[in-house]
Amino acid sequence: MKNQIIRTLILQYILGVIYLLGTGLWDAAAWFSGLVGCLAALIPKTYFGIRMIQATEKNDDATRWVGSAYRFVFGKWVLMILILGMAFTTDYPWNPVVLFAGFVLIQISGLVAPLVTHRDKAP
Repeated sequence: MKNQIIRTLILQYILGVIYLLGTGLWDAAAWFSGLVGCLAALIPKTYFGIRMIQATEKNDDATRWVGSAYRFVFGKWVLMILILGMAFTTDYPWNPVVLFAGFVLIQISGLVAPLVTHRDKAP
């Protein structure tokens, strides 16, 4: 499971970099909006991934593991809300389409990442 989480995070960071390169080439002024959008998704996902790896290594009990997962998801949402809240309370002229496109790209990549990063084990 540890390798799956790490591969998923690496894939999401690579997609974020590709998105930022494209955004920077398309419109340099919108690049910062794209960066904040990607980071608003990547930072909480990284927090959640690291915490799940730690919980997996420490907990053999499924009940405690599930309890930890619920707490970590709550922490992930709090981080996400704080980052987006801080972004939209500043006077910076955000490009909301670019910001949310980066955010959604990273979120959706989490759905397809297991298909890309899954490796069958040889019998």
